[in-house]
Amino acid sequence: MNEELAKYQEMAKAYLAKKERVNYYQTKSVYYESPDYSYLLAELSNDEVRQLKALKERYGEDFISHLSEVITDPDVISDMFFDEPVDIDLETIHHQYTFHLRTVNGEKVTSRSILVELSDDDYCRLLAWHLYDSHLVMNTLFYRDEELCRKIMRESMRYVSDGIVAMVDAPFVVTMDEALADADAIRKQNSLEKSVGYVGPLFF
Repeated sequence: MNEELAKYQEMAKAYLAKKERVNYYQTKSVYYESPDYSYLLAELSNDEVRQLKALKERYGEDFISHLSEVITDPDVISDMFFDEPVDIDLETIHHQYTFHLRTVNGEKVTSRSILVELSDDDYCRLLAWHLYDSHLVMNTLFYRDEELCRKIMRESMRYVSDGIVAMVDAPFVVTMDEALADADAIRKQNSLEKSVGYVGPLFF
């Protein structure tokens, strides 16, 4: 299975290389020391990244003090770093995706959106799992790749963040429509059949 997943990850990388997306870069603030909560994501164009890298080469760690030479809106800089920036990782590109949380309470089904940030490597890994199993949801991913699942959900599978961390008491299923669509596009490009993968227990 590892060999199959590696093949799917390469297909995902080739697909993403041609997909138009908004690039985000990780920033770190002194307000948060925990690795899980130490960063914000800043939306930067390719030109801004090029200029910021030049600032970093010129000023070293002090390049943050010269951000206004590249980013002219002071409110954007303030929002990016809570007014006390430390650094920006300009090498790793992140992207934002929308997941959908569907909960069941008796006959009532509710749905809400969850914004998730993933690196390209993690998203390729997620797409590989979708290619391995056409019916994949986050609940079953927990049993197949707990590390990736926890990265996506940031907390345990019982907690979901959408501004305020809320506990989900009712049975729920988390899907990601964009990943499902991307996986279908990759299947068509590579003439792959849909697969059911390994059918494991659902997580509620």
